Amino acid sequence: MHLQRLHIERIRNLKGVELAQLQPFNIFYGANGSGKSSILEAIHILATGRSFRTNLVKQYIQHSELDGLVYAESTYYRLGLQKFASGEQIIRLNGDTVATQSELAKLLPIQLIDPDTISLLDTGSKPRRQLLDWLMFHVEHEFHGLWLRYQRALKQRNNLLKHPLSDQKLWLQSIQSWELGLAEYGELIDGLREKVMLQWQPLFKHYCQQLLPHIEISLAYTAGFDSEQGLAASLVQHRGRDMDRATTQHGPHRADLRLKTPLGLADEVLSRGQKKLLMVALKLSQIHLLQDLNKETVVLLDDFSAELDDTAQGRLLSTLAGLNSQVFITTLNGSAVQKMQEILSLPAAVFEVSNGQVQPRPFSGNDVPSHLN
Repeated sequence: MHLQRLHIERIRNLKGVELAQLQPFNIFYGANGSGKSSILEAIHILATGRSFRTNLVKQYIQHSELDGLVYAESTYYRLGLQKFASGEQIIRLNGDTVATQSELAKLLPIQLIDPDTISLLDTGSKPRRQLLDWLMFHVEHEFHGLWLRYQRALKQRNNLLKHPLSDQKLWLQSIQSWELGLAEYGELIDGLREKVMLQWQPLFKHYCQQLLPHIEISLAYTAGFDSEQGLAASLVQHRGRDMDRATTQHGPHRADLRLKTPLGLADEVLSRGQKKLLMVALKLSQIHLLQDLNKETVVLLDDFSAELDDTAQGRLLSTLAGLNSQVFITTLNGSAVQKMQEILSLPAAVFEVSNGQVQPRPFSGNDVPSHLN
């Protein structure tokens, strides 16, 4: 869905931000530390319950305040999230309190593209797996429930691996029982992932050809266990080794996405700028897949011009405009606002951010203060 109104209180340095009549493209410009990225962060917190900048709630709630609040409206929905420094939260949907963050996440699919996006390639498998599972959550309705049941069984098996019972027979019966559930849910999760990958891969190839036309890149999914052997047999075979390491080393929680070129793994071969474009291709292809399912994605594009040349910036904006996404963009350089004006044919809103305060400005590069050009 597209947001029409956004209200933010006590998040970072933002001082009672009220944004009305939001557009398909919403551009925020200002100096470093002005609060631009904090607006995107607040939207991310509303949708996911998490900041993309820190794991600590106290770091984004204003100093000496007890809570932070983010509220948004669309045509049919009113979403609210109150986060307390204590770690508690209140989630509201159309005025009613709801139990879980997933109720808002389903309605507000969020894709973040920022300078740290390339870390998806350079770090371990977890962020790539999360990228896949974000798509799973929005495409396959069964996935979330299966994943919760799988995680419960995984936690119980890991606990038994760490703390073997003195009664070996009872311990073996217990771990076998949890392994049955782990294998059942894990195989179902793997099957759903394989199904979604078949839908995702051609779209990924399409966007790679657009953004990286001279590089051949493949996207492959690895299950995290021997698919031919099956997860149940794999858990039994590796039980002894898992006991030594006190953790379950095989299963969908160890799955990964492999990005390869003819010259080797993408993270080892591509330049930093090419890695950024590759990550953008991954995320654009996910947005496209959701659009095919009549789901609109909100895109948070932080520090728009970072590591993207003029051609890549133009391609990215044009592509987002064609995907029916609502886009929130931050930029330091006022000349980037002028470029967006030249590229975009969709309605856009421009806001100047200064010391935590946000003011609407006409959508014209000539109106950008000269010190930001």
